[in-house]
Amino acid sequence: MKKLISTLSVVVILLFLLSLFGWMSVHIHKKDKDFGFLNEPIKFMYSFLDQFKKSVEEVEKVSPTFMTIWSKVEPINKLDFDLNILMSFSESDSKRAVAIRNLRNDSIVYKWNIAEEAKGWDRLVNPYVFPNKDLVYFLTDKSGLRRIDSTGNYLWKQDKILAHHGLNIDSAGHFWVCSKELPKGSATAKYQLNGRLIYYDDDCITRIDANTGDILFHRSLTEILKSNRLENYLLQAVTVKDPLHLNDIQPALKTNKYFREGDLFISIKQSSMILHYRPQTDKVLQVIEGPFSAQHDIDFYNDSTLTIFNNNSYPRWIKDSKAKPKMEVVNAGDFCSNIVKYNLASKEFSFIGEALFKENKIFTTTEGLHEFINDSTYFVEEQNVGFYWVIQNDQVIYKNQIKSDLEGYCHLPNWARIVEW
Repeated sequence: MKKLISTLSVVVILLFLLSLFGWMSVHIHKKDKDFGFLNEPIKFMYSFLDQFKKSVEEVEKVSPTFMTIWSKVEPINKLDFDLNILMSFSESDSKRAVAIRNLRNDSIVYKWNIAEEAKGWDRLVNPYVFPNKDLVYFLTDKSGLRRIDSTGNYLWKQDKILAHHGLNIDSAGHFWVCSKELPKGSATAKYQLNGRLIYYDDDCITRIDANTGDILFHRSLTEILKSNRLENYLLQAVTVKDPLHLNDIQPALKTNKYFREGDLFISIKQSSMILHYRPQTDKVLQVIEGPFSAQHDIDFYNDSTLTIFNNNSYPRWIKDSKAKPKMEVVNAGDFCSNIVKYNLASKEFSFIGEALFKENKIFTTTEGLHEFINDSTYFVEEQNVGFYWVIQNDQVIYKNQIKSDLEGYCHLPNWARIVEW
C-alpha cells in the first residue's frame, strides 16, 4: 500500500510540474508574464524539438561534396607567382560549378555554372578548359562527356558511355576517358571459376572527338587483358565485383625509343599495375608493377620517365586487426602517400618527396593526384582530406583547403588541374 501511495505521489508531482511548465510556457510565449532567470531555460525547452528539426533539415541540405574545415591546421601560402587551377565544386546540393582559381590570392579568374542538375555524391571530376574558354566535363558515373562554351551553352553531348576518373587530351587534341558501359550498376563482364559463374564490373578506355563528341575508339579492359593473355590479373584483385578499377589513361604525345605517339599508359588500381598499351595493334607492351599500391594519376616527367601518384594504401580498405596482448610484432614502418618515378630505360624506381610526405602526413587512400610545375616545384591534391599542396625544393610553399560559402565547410577536391591563363 505504501508503494502505491508513493508512486501516486510521484505521478501527481510530475503532473503538477508539467502543468506548471505548460502554464509558464504559454505566458512566456504571450510575453504577458516575466519569470526572471527561468524565461530562457523554459523557452529553450519548449522550442527544442523545432530547433532540432531545423538543424536536421539544414544538415540534410549540405551536399556530401562539402567537407568540414580542419580548423586546427594552419594554412600556408608562400606563393610568389600566380598558380591557376581548374577546379569543380558544389554551390548547393543540386548545383555544380567549375572555376579557374588563382591559389596565390585565392581569387576566381573565371567561372562556369553547370546547367545539369546534380544531387548527393554527383561530382564533376577533372574538367578540361580550352584557350577560348570552352569546357569539357562529365558527372562521374552519371554522364558521358559534354562540351560547353564560355557562357554554358552546349556544343555537344556524348552519353553512349559513362565517364569516370581521369580525363586526358592526346597529341591530336582528342580526349581519352575512363568509361563504363551503360546501364549504371549492372555487371558488364563475367568469367567461370571452377564451374562458378562470376559477374563483375568491367572498365573501358574511350577516345572522344573533341570537336564533335563522336567515339573514335572504345575497348574493354577485359578484352585487352584477354587478348594479351593477362586475364589472370582479374583474379588478383581484392574484390570480385570490381577487379580492375581503371583510374587514369595517359597518352604519349610524341615518339621516342621508349614509346610511340598514341601509346597509352593505363592505371589499374585493384591490381596496383600500369599497362603500356598500343591501341593501333591492341598490344600490351609492358606491365609495370613495383613499389606502389592503389596508385592514381600517371604523368610524363620527361621523355624516359613516368611519375605516379602512389596512394600507398590498400586497393580496398579493410578493418584494422589487433595483436594478442603482450605479443611481440614486427614493425613494417609508417605508410604515407608519395610520388614514384619510373625510368623506362633502366626499369628502376625512385621516390619524390617521400620524407616530406611522411613528415606532413600526406595521405589519401583513394583518388589524389600530382602535377609538376617545373623540375623543383609540384602540385599535390590530397583528396580525402581536402588539402591542396605546392612543394618547392622539398619545402611546403602552399597548403590549404578551399573554403565554401557554407560556414565551417570547404570543397571536396575533384581532380583539379593546373592551367595557364
